[in-house]
Amino acid sequence: MSTTTRVSATAALLLSSVGAGWVSAQQPPAPALLFSVTLENDTRLPLTQSTVTTPNVDLQLYGDGRNIVVATGTGARFPRLFFGLCKGPCGFTLRDRTNSFDLRGRASIRFTTIVSGFHRVRPIIRLADGTLLVGDQAEGSTADYHQYDVSFSDCRWLRLDPVRGVTLGGTWVAPDLSRVDEVGVFDVIPGSGAWPVEGAPVEKQPAPPAGGWIAVSAFELWGQPVKR
Repeated sequence: MSTTTRVSATAALLLSSVGAGWVSAQQPPAPALLFSVTLENDTRLPLTQSTVTTPNVDLQLYGDGRNIVVATGTGARFPRLFFGLCKGPCGFTLRDRTNSFDLRGRASIRFTTIVSGFHRVRPIIRLADGTLLVGDQAEGSTADYHQYDVSFSDCRWLRLDPVRGVTLGGTWVAPDLSRVDEVGVFDVIPGSGAWPVEGAPVEKQPAPPAGGWIAVSAFELWGQPVKR
């Protein structure tokens, strides 16, 4: 091999090594499982702090979230969250008591859902400054339960009124995803069900009528923890 050929080969090897190192350095860390939602499975109840058995998290309800129901039973998809009785847009988030969430890079939420009508499951986040945002990525199948992954970096975000559950303003928000305080899911369409017996406890109510709703049987958050 000539001197020129050896120099060219060495240079190519060095460039290849430097390039591989640069790509490796730019690759974000693999996301970790930050929490997986678990629910009380004894009787049908409203979604409250006491019905969430995931350790070390606080539940927050938004819009008409007080009417989200934990449906129970013996099937593979129980317990699950049923949004069909919400009289307005509704959703929930979970807040870790120890860590905030770094949701940059490949961070995502993973949920299993079935929907009815035009309803879809959307991600919502609450930033460290209290801003509540809803994402434009919406998933759900009317045919059967399916698992979906929604990457936060793929979403565009609008501000969300925490009480009325409606979007605020027509401008997309570019949030700082390095320190997110709460993460959850939201349905921007009211449910089509209604309580058949006013004043009766949830566990005594008959099944709601068929119509528009979402049901979520599994929900996980993947990202990086950030100490509070």
